[in-house]
Order: sequence, then structure tokens, then C-alpha cells
Amino acid sequence: MQPIDHRNATFQDLQAKVTGNRLTVLDALRRYGASTTRQLADAMGWEVLSVRPRLTELFQLGFVRCLDREGHEGTYEALSGAEARQEHARRQEAAFGTETQEELSLG
Repeated sequence: MQPIDHRNATFQDLQAKVTGNRLTVLDALRRYGASTTRQLADAMGWEVLSVRPRLTELFQLGFVRCLDREGHEGTYEALSGAEARQEHARRQEAAFGTETQEELSLG
């Protein structure tokens, strides 16, 4: 998601996007704890190429954070509802700040 997407979206808008396979992956990450994509896929009995895009989407939406990255693989952790709400507020604030900076440089 781009900063403008976070600026314009409410937290409820983002929650509405966490359905289907995204929700299944998020629930699994909450159940199994911090995991790499491969570890989570193995625990779920899914192919890694089915899990990886969902984790990326959840990360972009602000429901998952990357704890560390080693090479091409990161370890991901699900955020609690309160943490996801705080992350959304932080991203919204950053998006408004970015826009303000852009307006100042144009004006």
C-alpha cells in the first residue's frame, strides 16, 4: 500500500481486507507464533507460494511485522488488534506528514 492509501483508509477498511486466505494465514501466524514463511507453510500444510503472498499483503496492510530478515527470508509476527490499530495510525500520520512536506516544497 502507498502512503496515500493509508491516509485515505480507515482501520475498518483495512480489517475488511483481511478475509479468506489472508485471514487463515493471519490466524495461523497468531496460533504458531513468529515464523518464517516456510515454517508457517509447513505448519499449515500449505505450499510456501500460497503463504508468501498473503504474508506480504498482511505486512502491507499493517497486520504483520517482520522481526528480522536473513537473506531472502524474514521472520514474521502477527500484530494484536491494538498493535495493528496503532500501526495504522502511525502510517496515517506519516502519510499526512509526507503530503504536508510535498505541499510545502511545491508552494
